[in-house]
Amino acid sequence: MLTPKFSLTQDSEFIYIHIHAPYIRLSEAECFVDDDEFRFYANPYYLRLHFPGKIQEDEKSTSKYDVDTGQLTVRVTKQTKSEHFEGLNLLTKLLTPKTNLVLHASPEIEVLTSDVAAAEVPETEEDEENWYIEQNLQEDDHVNLSLTGPKYGFANRKSNCLNRVASEITDLIDLHNPDEISQKNRRELREQQEDSLFDCEHYLADLFDDDIIQELFAADYKDLTGVVGEHIVLSDKENEKLINLPRRDYVIEKNNLEATYLGLVDLMLAYAYTFRFTHGDFGIESDWTICKLSSTLSWLDTFQSIDEVVVSFARRCLVFPLYRNWKLFEKVLSDVKSIFNVGKLQILKCLLGIHSVLLESEVKHPLNDLYITDYCVWIQIADAQKIKTMSEALSNIAVSKSDLNFKLEEMEADAMKLMAENDDTETEDEKVCSLMKAFDKVVTLKIDETSDSDDSSDEEEEEENDAKSSDSSDISSQCDS
Repeated sequence: MLTPKFSLTQDSEFIYIHIHAPYIRLSEAECFVDDDEFRFYANPYYLRLHFPGKIQEDEKSTSKYDVDTGQLTVRVTKQTKSEHFEGLNLLTKLLTPKTNLVLHASPEIEVLTSDVAAAEVPETEEDEENWYIEQNLQEDDHVNLSLTGPKYGFANRKSNCLNRVASEITDLIDLHNPDEISQKNRRELREQQEDSLFDCEHYLADLFDDDIIQELFAADYKDLTGVVGEHIVLSDKENEKLINLPRRDYVIEKNNLEATYLGLVDLMLAYAYTFRFTHGDFGIESDWTICKLSSTLSWLDTFQSIDEVVVSFARRCLVFPLYRNWKLFEKVLSDVKSIFNVGKLQILKCLLGIHSVLLESEVKHPLNDLYITDYCVWIQIADAQKIKTMSEALSNIAVSKSDLNFKLEEMEADAMKLMAENDDTETEDEKVCSLMKAFDKVVTLKIDETSDSDDSSDEEEEEENDAKSSDSSDISSQCDS
C-alpha cells in the first residue's frame, strides 16, 4: 500500500485532512474516525493518522473530492471545540502509532514515542538539564566499549556498520578505523588534527581583509532562523520527505539522550554556517562544508556540555572553511540561537536541509543513515521543554578566543604591532605587501616559539639522560667495589 501525500489544517471546530489520491474509485474509498485516530483507504492508498487530540465523525463531518486535481478533503470535528492541535506539520509523528512503552528494567533508559508525555518520567529539580556541566569520561576506556565495539551514530546506537564502506572511509569521515577507536581517543585525534591544520596566516588575512566576509554576516536570513511567533510553512518537498521517513520509536539511554541534544546543536551550527556561506543556494561543496564543520559527522564525536559543542565548532570554523573569521563564527552562533528559540519545527526544516544536501552527495550520503534520518524522525517527538532549556543555554553561553587554544589574541596583537610600525603614507598596494610581511613575521615568531619550546624539551631530556647515565655509572662502580 502507498502512503498518499497529505497535509493538515485546522480551525477552532474542525480538522481538515487534504489527501492527494488521484485516480481512485470513490465507491471503494473508506474513512474511519476512532477517538484520536483517522484512517483512510482507497486502493492503492492507505493513510492512518494519530492526532494529539480527540476527533469525532458527526453530522458536520464532510468529504469532498476534486477529480481534476485528485485532491480529497475530509473535514472531521474536534471533540473539544476551540482546542488547538499542536504539531500538525510534524507528519512523521502523526503517521507513527502511539505506544505506551513502560520500561521497568532500568531507570537509566528513556523511551521516546509519539506520545512523549506518556513515555517520560517526571523530572525532579535534580534531574533538570544543566548543559554547562562537563561530565568526566570514564578513566577506563574499556568501560565505554560494548562487545560489538565502539558506538557511534544517532544516540550511539550503532557499531560495526562502517566495515562495508571501509574502502571509502577516508572520503566519508576524518576518523580512520572508527570501529576500533574509542570515544576518548576520537576526541584526542580530532583536536590534534585541528591543531596541526590551523593556519595563522589564513586567519590573520581574513581578520584584516574582511570585505567579502562582512557581506556574509550582514545578511538577514529568515528562511534559516525563522521568526518567533510566525507560522512555519513546510514546502511540498519537505512534506514529501516527512511522509517517506521511517516510523520509529527510540529507546535512548539517559547519558546518550543529553549527548543527542548536544549533537543537534553541532549539526545546526554546521548547517547555519553553510547556509550563510552559500546564501542558501547549496552547491557541490556544501556536503563537504557541513560535514567538515560538524565534529559529529566528521569524527563521530559526542559532547557532554554546550560549551564543548560551541568550542569544537569555533575551532573547526577557523581551520577548514574558505572564510575563517571570528565575527562570522559569532554570527552563525547567533543564527543557531534564533533557530532553537523558534522551536522544533524550524530545527526540523534545517535537518531536512542537511538530509537533502547529503542525499545528493556521492560520498557523504551514508551519514544520513548514521545520523540525519533518525534526527529528522526523533526531533518531531523530542521534548519541547528540553529544546527550550537548550535555547536558554545557548543564549547565555559566552565563548572567548582564548578557549580555542590557538593563541589568537597573541597573534592579533603581534600583527597589529607590526602593522603600526609601517608608514601611514603607503599606497594601498604597499599596505597589502606590508600586511603580508607582518603576517609572515607573526607566523615566523610562532614557529620559532614552538621550536624553542621543542629545543628546551630536548635539552632537558638530554640533561636528564646524562644524569641517569652518571647515576648508573656510580651504581656500577659501587657494585664493582
